[in-house]
Amino acid sequence: MQRKRLEFDGKKVVLREEELPPPGAGEVRVRTEWTQISIGTEIAHMLKAAERGEPMGIGYSHVGIVEELGAGVTNLQIGQRILSASAHANASNVGAAQALLVPEGLDPGLATIGVLGSVAHHIVERAGPRLLEPTAVIGLGVVGSIVFQLTKACGARPLIAIDADPARLAMHSKLGADYVVDASKENVPERVKSLTGGQGVALCIEAAANARAYETAVAIMRLRGRVVLTSAVLDPVSFRINDDLILRELSLIGAHQPKCPTEANPYYLWTQPMNRMATMESIRDGRLKVEHLISHRIKPAEAPAIYERLLKKDRALVGVLIDWT
Repeated sequence: MQRKRLEFDGKKVVLREEELPPPGAGEVRVRTEWTQISIGTEIAHMLKAAERGEPMGIGYSHVGIVEELGAGVTNLQIGQRILSASAHANASNVGAAQALLVPEGLDPGLATIGVLGSVAHHIVERAGPRLLEPTAVIGLGVVGSIVFQLTKACGARPLIAIDADPARLAMHSKLGADYVVDASKENVPERVKSLTGGQGVALCIEAAANARAYETAVAIMRLRGRVVLTSAVLDPVSFRINDDLILRELSLIGAHQPKCPTEANPYYLWTQPMNRMATMESIRDGRLKVEHLISHRIKPAEAPAIYERLLKKDRALVGVLIDWT
């Protein structure tokens, strides 16, 4: 069958038509309803591809209806709605083993957040927030906001929300931040230390997708604090190894969601499917608030213009859903 797919051609995003083969063994063909643009990782890699003038495939948060079963598929049925990690396209072949049924009662568009939500869950699992532990979250986009809400649920306090967008800060005051810090107007290290008795925070989770946020995260830490680094920042970052890290005995912890296992094992308690399902169920049940994270719902023909704005770092765009129906 013919399908329409978005791709980056090395300079811009284009909507192309191409042949989609029948689903192979262990695959299902899915008619897409919604996909979500990742304005962090996806855009970071597109910027690097643009520097080299190289094309790349785009997209991974995908919800749609199963229309055809490949050989050997027994866990899914035609007509079921599933979440998967697939391209921005109006149809895709999806590995049945990696697909998850979307819970009944959940808006299909919001179900796409299950993929980025699993990223946030893995970040918090790596961070290990503790009761009454002074904590900061830098960057309150889709991933950062979910990280903030999960960290609050773990009992971290005081919980400090840091961003350069006043609207995001106002929303996170409503979501339970003990303090908000406007990085566009305030000296963040001074402000955070004033809020924590001069000591700084014991845990900082970075989700801002820029190099300065990494430097800020290190600057606001107290002795033996943990800095969790999450964004696909591909530019150099400056640290003073002795003064910033060694003398303060800081721990730098990377959180990269693909390292989360896809199947349960005795050494790590969580899996990617578990985290995706937990996100979707929490959205459906109201434990995770995500409506403020969807700034735009667009049609595929509008996507090239939206990507152009994202590549120029337009902060008016937060969460973008593409409607393929």
